[in-house]
Amino acid sequence: MRKDEEHTPLAQEMTAQIQLGLLGTVGKLSKQLRAIDKIAPRLKEGGVVRKINVDRDQKRVSVGIDYARRSIQAFGGLLYSAGAVSHSLFTEGSDIAHQGQNSRLDVGDMSFLDAETRIDWKCLGATYDLLEEVFESDDLPNLVLISCPFVLGLQVYPHVIDEHDEAKLDVYLKREMESLKEKIDAFWAKNRRRCFPYDKAGPKVVSVHSGRLSEPLRALQGQGTMVSPDGVDPEIANHMRTDWVEIISVGLERLLLGILTPFHRTAAFERDYARLDERAFPQEIKESGTIAFHYLSGLRSQPVHAETLGNSDDWKEHGGAEALDALAGDLMALTFFDHKKALPLPLWYAREAVQTVKKKGVLEFYKREALRAMQEEQVDRAWLTGWEGE
Repeated sequence: MRKDEEHTPLAQEMTAQIQLGLLGTVGKLSKQLRAIDKIAPRLKEGGVVRKINVDRDQKRVSVGIDYARRSIQAFGGLLYSAGAVSHSLFTEGSDIAHQGQNSRLDVGDMSFLDAETRIDWKCLGATYDLLEEVFESDDLPNLVLISCPFVLGLQVYPHVIDEHDEAKLDVYLKREMESLKEKIDAFWAKNRRRCFPYDKAGPKVVSVHSGRLSEPLRALQGQGTMVSPDGVDPEIANHMRTDWVEIISVGLERLLLGILTPFHRTAAFERDYARLDERAFPQEIKESGTIAFHYLSGLRSQPVHAETLGNSDDWKEHGGAEALDALAGDLMALTFFDHKKALPLPLWYAREAVQTVKKKGVLEFYKREALRAMQEEQVDRAWLTGWEGE
């Protein structure tokens, strides 16, 4: 702050408010922490969080797939790059063997019409191209980790379309959208039954993407449908409803952070897709369902949201809570480093590799070369003027 600003009315007001509010904030936080200390044991005993045994000595073959994108303005529209990378690993104890990377890249130009959404489509298309390649292999991995949600709703639809009038959608946008839907629908129609829990020997496919930490508690409270294979104590659900005012005053995420300690996961809950827009896809996954939970792999790491195939009944038939514990153990065992952005190693390597797409210079070079080519074509056309008739 400059000296001439130190004595302005606003600066003086800010200083006074900070001094007056500091003790109040500390007191409020202390009260909330005491409330967490009182509530947390009951939630833990009721199965809202579960301790996980992490076995790194187990042999695992895993694949991580992530995508990235970049765009710049050029020629009255956009130049874009959208790519995805898959990274395959073999792990056993402290041994890590890289089994290779595959990639897909799409570079081109497009108009401004819903450009951000259309580039997302290309990223998803590249991701599913790599997924198809994984599942075409004779030897499937134990785990396949992806960074996009299984079910795609309104977030991937063009904003120019009226919610109830698809006739207004540009014909080219509609064609691109339908092509993506057909690709994803066809993939899951062909491969869902080959995955765990439908096939006991099949790969466990896990989506690691952003998910609100409050979701398990909201589902338990009754704002969602808390269908879980983990057998949460019914008294806890009743407690969540009767003491909701006290819990909401603490803050759901703050409460869950208070009880979710390293090498624990939250109770898994079945996703309620019935409330989604009817156009959400793929239909195969919407109808069969998914299970989601959060886990914490280290002292410095942040909670990670994991979603996997199958509904509560599917998992109960194949081990229930213990099978989900084993899956969480797999994810933690593959997380070798304890830091804020820790991820299972194959997904971390894929994420690092695909960052090349975001580097400056590639699209700029593409733009310069495209401009040079157009200028040369103009020169050639001028040079050939008068020769057309010969």
